[in-house]
Amino acid sequence: MPTSWYQVIPIVLHEIQSLQPRSVLDVGIGFGKYGMLIREALEVPLGRYYKHQWQIKVDGVEVFSGYKNPIHEHCYDRVYYGDILSLVGELPSYDVILLIDVLEHFDKGAGTSLLQKLVNHTNKCLLVSTPLYPASQGAFLGNAHEAHQSRWILTDFLDFDFSYQLMPIGDNGAQLIAVFPTQCKQEKPKEVNEYPVEASGKNEPLTVGYILPHKNLTGGLKMLLEQMRQLHNRGHRVIALGKTGKNSQVLPEWFPIQVDEEIAVPQGKSYRDYLDCCDVVMAGWVSQIPELMDTDTPVVYWEQGHEWMFGECGDLSFNSPVRQHLAQCYQLPCYLAAVSPIVARILKVRYGRDASVIPNGIDTDIYQPGKRPDDGTILLVGNPALRFKGFDVALKALQKVWNHGFRFKVKWVCQAEPKVQGASYPVTFIVSPSQGQLAEHYRTSDIFLFTSWYEGFGMPPLEAMASGVPVVATQCGGIETYAVPGENALMADPGDIDSLAYAVMYLLQHPEAREVLAQRGRETALKFSASKTIGLLEDYLRRVVITHKQRAKSEPGARQAGS
Repeated sequence: MPTSWYQVIPIVLHEIQSLQPRSVLDVGIGFGKYGMLIREALEVPLGRYYKHQWQIKVDGVEVFSGYKNPIHEHCYDRVYYGDILSLVGELPSYDVILLIDVLEHFDKGAGTSLLQKLVNHTNKCLLVSTPLYPASQGAFLGNAHEAHQSRWILTDFLDFDFSYQLMPIGDNGAQLIAVFPTQCKQEKPKEVNEYPVEASGKNEPLTVGYILPHKNLTGGLKMLLEQMRQLHNRGHRVIALGKTGKNSQVLPEWFPIQVDEEIAVPQGKSYRDYLDCCDVVMAGWVSQIPELMDTDTPVVYWEQGHEWMFGECGDLSFNSPVRQHLAQCYQLPCYLAAVSPIVARILKVRYGRDASVIPNGIDTDIYQPGKRPDDGTILLVGNPALRFKGFDVALKALQKVWNHGFRFKVKWVCQAEPKVQGASYPVTFIVSPSQGQLAEHYRTSDIFLFTSWYEGFGMPPLEAMASGVPVVATQCGGIETYAVPGENALMADPGDIDSLAYAVMYLLQHPEAREVLAQRGRETALKFSASKTIGLLEDYLRRVVITHKQRAKSEPGARQAGS
């Protein structure tokens, strides 16, 4: 229908006002409410009540001329009646372009093409709204273009620089995406592989300092600790640094690890004063990069992905505090690596940085197959407080499975026990188990269910694969580094409750399929064993150290890559 959720109107108008456009294009104007609201928001408060006084150029595009009404004629300077894909090449540029509840009327190919063309025609922002779950919809008032043809999710926008906001509306929601013209025009730091590296012929041990961001149980910290453990086992000197306040212990108790030295940096002191003994330093979080720049020691940041990187920055504005902070950090001349091709792609699109891909590695001795119970045990792993983990989707999918007559039990390994309401199936919560206990919970489960909306890598499915447990998961970006639909996992689009439920039901019904996925998953995990992937990191760190020394000779005074 030629209307959209009224709940998003304040957000849309706020963004338009904050951008202070001199020109706006409203694509798919329908009844024409945004033309009227733009005039009320941008013209009337300045005393420009009458049309002859208006100074903002507001144009519209509407594919169905049958919607034409007096609002079109009064509130818009010009309305183009026709297909936007055919018209866009003839249109001028606009400061702001609105695409409110239009994208779902195109298939994915045409919709992606439209996004790119509109971004090329905007000076400040393309503002998109599309439902999280488009309703089944056909023609309206004889307009066949009203039919819904596609469903869009956050990961469909990864080739753009964007901010994302979800407004829940009942069991559905409006997704608002602010897409910005590519801004990577400033001089960027040179990357490590842009310099010729002469092999030294020696593989002497490195002294690697890891600056830990905290001691909390998170997947990101767990992977840093695994890297430290593997480097230490390979003979490198590993130093853990952290600002721990009164508690001098830097390493968390929940992860078994030995390092060569722990340095508790007092609050108010800089890490820079403790790095002279290191050949190279690994920053544990993007916000640490600015503090580490004024040092002779090369600094590496290995980006694993986080909510901000995937556009969830708290608001949609281009100059939001989070976006400004990230731009400052990523443009600093440190050495960048990425956990997956998806993360490397985001760094390139948004910040113009090339990053070597160094994937996560898994200890396939700790995570190994056991005897699955064959009693319908389904495992969930992750923090229930993180929206992007999609546990609400998992619970709804499992309820569908139960409603279809299947019987099973759920184990949920989590950092804090959530409140689950309305679930007909039994759920057991395992709160903050040891890493050894976690591995045991994997191998004593029949199916692992993973329902994230997006991930930089997505470690739990790989842990399940290593443990010989068949995986049902969403195609959430980083997981595609190792997961292949129908080969080593059953997969669905993020938020696709029905497909996830049917995948679980299929595995409950077909033990032979569970065995095939378990075997192929284990084979996949062995390819990503930590003993193999750590070699990629080791080679990268050696290359950074050699490059940094060569640059210091050729560019006196240079401290970091490109400084």
